[in-house]
Amino acid sequence: MDAIINAFVMGAAAWALFLLMRWPSPAWAWRAGLLFAGYLALDDLATALTQWLPAANLLPGGWNWEGKIASLGLALLVIAAFDLDRNAIGWQGVQRNTRSTWVAVVLLVGLSTSLGFVFQPGAPDAETVAFQLLMPGLVEELVYRGIAPALLLGAVLKRGVAQGIPWRAVVVTGLLFGLWHGLSVKGGLPSFDWMPAVLPLVGGFAYGWLRFHSGSLLPVVIAHAGGNLAFHLHALFPAG
Repeated sequence: MDAIINAFVMGAAAWALFLLMRWPSPAWAWRAGLLFAGYLALDDLATALTQWLPAANLLPGGWNWEGKIASLGLALLVIAAFDLDRNAIGWQGVQRNTRSTWVAVVLLVGLSTSLGFVFQPGAPDAETVAFQLLMPGLVEELVYRGIAPALLLGAVLKRGVAQGIPWRAVVVTGLLFGLWHGLSVKGGLPSFDWMPAVLPLVGGFAYGWLRFHSGSLLPVVIAHAGGNLAFHLHALFPAG
């Protein structure tokens, strides 16, 4: 039940932000907003798979492999069902601003490395390295910087690829990315923790900008996965 409530809150927040940001011209289509909110609610439910379906907890280890795989499966299903092309979701190589794109990737990974020395999460085991390298960067960026903004911007309605930086979409998906990390439901009661939400919120804005600055998800996935890995690998370097 908690997972369902959590998903409902995510969907409601996505719908509320859609309504809040819809009024500037040109207005976003209602159908796009409904698909956007519904998709993020379902993604939240998919990611929490083992919470509401304990039988799905099949893989050993301490990380949420099953939930991420379910989220990836949902993403691929949505891409196929709505015929989202690679331009709409950024599933292609860097299209523009190549030099500044890779400079931004290096800076974002460097920032994550610095944060690792600040927060000191401890030395990672092999599973942590594998999970951080393979799962969050790919799956979360496909969801929040690929499919979600594509739905919001009307890709299903075949409105074409956004030109320039669609800042409203970047802000909305960044806010929801932070909410998704900070939101939790226990005993049917939603709560929000600012600490795990702040960095994803800031990162969400940066990744959203990078996605449209480059025209590609590739550098965003690399920045996210590389940053997560660097954050955990700080323990391998002796303190000065």
